Amino acid sequence: MKIKEIVTATNGILLNGDENFEVVGFSQDSRNIKAGMMYIPIIGERFDGHDFIDSAFENGASAIITDRDVYKSDKIIIKVKDTLIALQDMARYLRKHRDVKVVGITGSVGKTSTRDMVYSVVKQGYRVLKTEGNYNNNIGLPLTILRLKDEEIMILEMGMNHLKEMEELSLIALPDISAITNVGTAHIGELGNRENILKAKLEIIAGMKDGSTLVINNDNDMLSTVNLNDLDIVKVAIDTDGDFKALNVVLKDDSSSFEIYYQDKKYQVVVPVPGKHFVLNALIAIAIGIKLNISIDKCIKGINEFQLTKKRMDVIELKDNITLIDGTYNASEDSMKSSLDVLATYSRRKIAVLADMLELGEFSEQLHRNVGKYVADKKIDILVAVGKEAKYIVAGARDLEMNNIYYCDDNEEVINYLRNNLCSNDVVLLKGSNGMKLKDVVTQLKEKFS
Repeated sequence: MKIKEIVTATNGILLNGDENFEVVGFSQDSRNIKAGMMYIPIIGERFDGHDFIDSAFENGASAIITDRDVYKSDKIIIKVKDTLIALQDMARYLRKHRDVKVVGITGSVGKTSTRDMVYSVVKQGYRVLKTEGNYNNNIGLPLTILRLKDEEIMILEMGMNHLKEMEELSLIALPDISAITNVGTAHIGELGNRENILKAKLEIIAGMKDGSTLVINNDNDMLSTVNLNDLDIVKVAIDTDGDFKALNVVLKDDSSSFEIYYQDKKYQVVVPVPGKHFVLNALIAIAIGIKLNISIDKCIKGINEFQLTKKRMDVIELKDNITLIDGTYNASEDSMKSSLDVLATYSRRKIAVLADMLELGEFSEQLHRNVGKYVADKKIDILVAVGKEAKYIVAGARDLEMNNIYYCDDNEEVINYLRNNLCSNDVVLLKGSNGMKLKDVVTQLKEKFS
């Protein structure tokens, strides 16, 4: 992106430097700056990026934007009113002025895995840029767009906690195709009810043109109500009707498979990770691939080559044929249930280690109870619960007369219980919000049983 484009995009003032200089990269982290890059100082709750301008220059920054007067005779300096807004304006400008299509992915759970599955499909036919890590907010999304080089498709994960946040992202990304994986209870503490969650997710269409494609999971009770005349709605489903429907689904402990009819021909699809939710993700990816004129055979090849992002349901094999399913990255009612679905596919002794789901507000007790009932309903052999709110998981499981339940006061107690009670061939799911630090339990178990 040339400096003169950045000045135009941000309505900034070029204080110093060559307007024809082409910036080779952008970062808000002065530690990641190299020669030819632009440093973007963001003002956060705990820091002001302007304090690290000198560090960025020392690391080789060729250019900066800034909301204050900075002078460096050999550097390019653009003054703007607000650096965060300027970052977003630059990304919107680049998206508008480059020949690229955008696919937006959102949902209460499954955004990252769906993004990665869509990427695996779309790269069968195009050069593709995708969101990396958790860069799915009002800073991460524009930074992802600014990574664009010569890619033909951008696959952007889009997250939100409150109303109007998704709208802001959509008006930056301007998606040609969007997908909503589901509407669950994640962020219900902030949004108040599932109707508002649906409303917030549907803000993804704010930047879409009439006739653009929105792919939805029709099995989801909230999404099945969506009816938008200005968009091409494509429905995927397992249990209900859909434009792309999975038939004869087979769920195994290490993979899934299903059949799909397309243009009057039956195809077999293998998903190389376990869980019914990944079948729905695969359908979304196939639907998007078809919309981008990728052949059904190449779409299926992309599904088969899919690799799950690390830290999202890692399966770890230990000695004595003990299997750990590491779901410690984050947790909501929906992701808890999806993880328990995966655990339930195993024929060996199944242990669920579940910690608190955070940020649920007044809904916390009921949602934890729901998870506990689901544990019992799925006939999990042993429940180990830890955390203040997890006592409601215990209560929910006991409501359905589950007996093998152990409540722990802290993670150390969890570790001690598992060290003394794990047996050969056990399968252990560990799931909880990141703040509950169940990752420490995973680390300790790997050390003991590796």
